[in-house]
Amino acid sequence: MTHPRSADLKAVAHTFPSDDVVLRQRVQALLGRERRRGPARIAAGIETALRPVYPNVTASVRSDVAGFGDTVIYVFRDGSGPRAVDADTWIAEPTTARVVTGPAGVYVEVNDAAARLFGRPAEAMIGRAAGSSTRADVRIDGDAVWASLQRTPRLHSFAIVCRDDGSDARVEFLTLKDADGPGRNVTYLRECH
Repeated sequence: MTHPRSADLKAVAHTFPSDDVVLRQRVQALLGRERRRGPARIAAGIETALRPVYPNVTASVRSDVAGFGDTVIYVFRDGSGPRAVDADTWIAEPTTARVVTGPAGVYVEVNDAAARLFGRPAEAMIGRAAGSSTRADVRIDGDAVWASLQRTPRLHSFAIVCRDDGSDARVEFLTLKDADGPGRNVTYLRECH
């Protein structure tokens, strides 16, 4: 089977784990930019763009014999297949960074561990928009993320935090809707090494 000209290529992506809304939105944004390339180059471009945040990511094109129609790209956040789910017990550790965002999407509480992770005093973070310290090339539409949080009570993914000293920290985060009362979402973060 031959593939259509790159300009005519219709591609869809399936992300795994399927509940990582942030990964799915990042992949959709990348897919929109990569559509004019051939299938293998689309997969390679998505993989390359995601690697700073998801170092084990793999992207591949569905085999022609597996289906007809659109080109399908499979994107595995943690390698070529599902991984064992890590229990969320880490969020209860006293050294875990914790921030609370209010209904306006700004930080209203920041613990000492989060201040250390972000490299700035907690009081300097209060009032800042959630995600404002995320590296720009891996940011996604914050409104879309918050809208997703309205449909599902949790977001679990990875990001890159830009510290005030200019260094970056790759972090895993878990955001729980209304975990600190109505309209007060709690995000737990831990640095990935």
